[in-house]
Amino acid sequence: MNFRFLFIILFISIIFCSAQNKNECYRIFSDSVSGTELYGYKTHKNVIKIPAKFISTYSDKLCKMAIVLDSKEGWIGIDKKGTIILRPYIYDNGPDYVEEGLFRFTEEKKIGFANLNGVKIITAQFDFVTPFKDGLAEYYIGGETIYENGKTAAQIDKDGGSLEDLHWSWGGNVTEYGYINKSGQRFKEIISLKKGVRQAITFQNKKILLDKKDRL
Repeated sequence: MNFRFLFIILFISIIFCSAQNKNECYRIFSDSVSGTELYGYKTHKNVIKIPAKFISTYSDKLCKMAIVLDSKEGWIGIDKKGTIILRPYIYDNGPDYVEEGLFRFTEEKKIGFANLNGVKIITAQFDFVTPFKDGLAEYYIGGETIYENGKTAAQIDKDGGSLEDLHWSWGGNVTEYGYINKSGQRFKEIISLKKGVRQAITFQNKKILLDKKDRL
């Protein structure tokens, strides 16, 4: 047999196996040797890729990203090398819920949106933003958390009160408020029309028709 042909077949096999390994999803496992149940990730052949060191996990599998709870870092999104790639926004004492394929993440005290592969779809640029609903999310630039008693967190802390179980909304010195779609385009107003169609008005007063899924 031609040795050159054998070399080509071997080379293709190596490339194919490497591609398979690269795309392989790791599965979660637990270990209680330390006296506390901790979690990590390993291959389907039980090769440990990320040691059991996390207190909890939001992700049973690690394909592109897993969201885990670290004792020092808190909730974080890690890649298959264990590198931190993002920090999820914390809601109800845990990582933000996924709505319409996206969840909120934080970066330098700003909020943006990412998908479950860890791709940052909309950069962190807002002081607060709601989850997506029917293709749109409300955003705020400026402002702060205002609790049900009309006080800020700083005022409640000064009075010796607790923030636990208090309802809140975003308010205060908001300098810009509006809506964004999943492309990050900003609108200052949304008007509901007939049959689920909506009219979005940009800050340049351009009018755009959207359906419930935010499609033109």
